This record gives sequence, C-alpha cells and structure tokens, in this order.
Amino acid sequence: MPAVVRGGRRQASPADTKPAAKPAGRAGAKPRAAGRSSGRKGAPAGKASVIGTVHMPNELTAWLAVLVIAGLLSVVLLTGHRAEALGSAITNFADARLASIGLKLQKVQLVNVSPKASPDVRKALKFEKDQPFALMNLADVQKSVENVGWVKSATVRRQFPGVLIIEVVERPRLAVWQYNGKNTVIDDEGHIIPEAVSTRFTELPFVVGEGANEAAPAIIELLRQRPALLEQTYALQRVNTRRWNILLKNGAVIKLPALNQEQAMARLDVLIAQQRVLDQGFASIDLLDPDSLVVVPLEAHPASPPAAVVLP
Repeated sequence: MPAVVRGGRRQASPADTKPAAKPAGRAGAKPRAAGRSSGRKGAPAGKASVIGTVHMPNELTAWLAVLVIAGLLSVVLLTGHRAEALGSAITNFADARLASIGLKLQKVQLVNVSPKASPDVRKALKFEKDQPFALMNLADVQKSVENVGWVKSATVRRQFPGVLIIEVVERPRLAVWQYNGKNTVIDDEGHIIPEAVSTRFTELPFVVGEGANEAAPAIIELLRQRPALLEQTYALQRVNTRRWNILLKNGAVIKLPALNQEQAMARLDVLIAQQRVLDQGFASIDLLDPDSLVVVPLEAHPASPPAAVVLP
C-alpha cells in the first residue's frame, strides 16, 4: 500500500385647387420659371424632399471601402502565401486607420473567471491599451484563453467603441491526485490543471495511486451521495488500478470490490444505518465478497479472527 500524503403624400384641399392670382407686372412679360425664385433650385415636382441625412465620417467610409475592395482583389488575383501576406498587410493598415479615428482597445472584461484563475487568464492576453481594436482577430484571442489549463471553453466579443469581453467556462476542480510523490489538481474528466496549486484546494477529495485520476469521477460521485461518509474520508486509494480503498480520518479502511461498486456501497449504507459503524469505530470493513462483509473492530486483538457479518 503506497504512502499517502496530503469570455404619404398630402391630399390637395379645395382651397388648394383655386388658380393662383397673376402677379402684377408688365403686360406681355413672360412668367418666371417655377423653382427658380430666389436663385435656388427647388425639389423636383412629385418627390419628397430630404429632411435630414446621417453620414458616416468620410475617413471611416473611405477606409472601409478600401478594405473591402482590396480584400476582394486579393482573393481574385492571388493565391497562397502572397494572398495571405497582402490580406494581413491590408488588415493591419486598415485597423491602424480605424484606431486613429477612435476605435481603440480601452478595456478587457473577464466574465465568470474565478479569482484563482484570473491571473493566468490575464497573463495569456497579450494586449496593450489603445491598440487597434476593430479588426482584432477574435479567434486568436479565444485560442489563447482556451490554452490556459483552468479554461474549458471561452467566448470572445467586441463591445464598441473599445471593450473586449471574454466569457469563460472553467474546468470544475474535482480532486487532488497524488502519484509518484507529486500532488496535482484534476478536473471532472481526470485531466490535470497545471496552473492549480494543490495546497490551495484542501477542501477537495484526495485520491492516490496510478490511474486514480481517471477513475476518480465515479467514486467521488458515490461519496457525494453519502455526505456523512465523505466528511469522514481522508483519501481514496486506487489499488492495482482496479479497485478502491476508502481511507477514513480515524485510520479505518473500507475495501471496495473492482466490480459492482454501487451494490457494495448500498450494503455499506445498511451497515451504517443499522449498526452505526461510523460512530462505533472499526479497523476495516471488507466488501470484496458480494455475498458477505467482514468487519474488524478497532480494538480487536491482532490474533483475534475478524467478525463476519452477513447481510440479508
């Protein structure tokens, strides 16, 4: 046994149909052409006039047009690395021009990032304040964040004029795994979270042995259904990569079989309910045999045979 260390138009009214009075003037003078009074042109007959128009800034419109046209030309005329190089140069040039009219990175907002994971997530973000923002490659940002061990998935989006929002789903911390003298934090799939320091997660279950990280989710779920037993558990020891020993804080051992763990735990539930073994103290409970269990009292003499209890 190994040692254990702890992202509309207006309708004309009758009044409007009356002929307009002829202006006073010289006899025989030609009438002035409509729409030329005051030296200004009027709106064409039968068309609504424009009351107000909103224009994009000339600078922004111009550079966006340059970007679209050049991008299309690069796709049509070029292939391979030349197209990629031209596209990258155009993007960088356009992004710099957009930044010059105010579209700059001002703030990075992290969503659903825990205090323990925040330093490592921020370390993965290679940003500078006031850098170009409008054409930033969000896929690259997402990839950088998801390369952090704490992170299971990330979503990245812009909020103009200058906020980058990164929403994260973190990996659940399942247990601390001890193997080959090293303690690491694992997630709910048994994967190691490299950035997590095990000594900061003393509230997590402790699993020990080869393959314990991969088998831990199932046994820990069984223990979580039994809070009283979990409270008294010090460690879960993987034996020969096949089965588990539950090591209690008082030194007692509960031996589970390689197969049918749920049935064995159900038998243990009966023993705990009927005989209150967690309160009375024992050296070990052997559940390896599916037809019976063996309980060794804590105060039993080493030479004394174990007490056998057969449950109905």
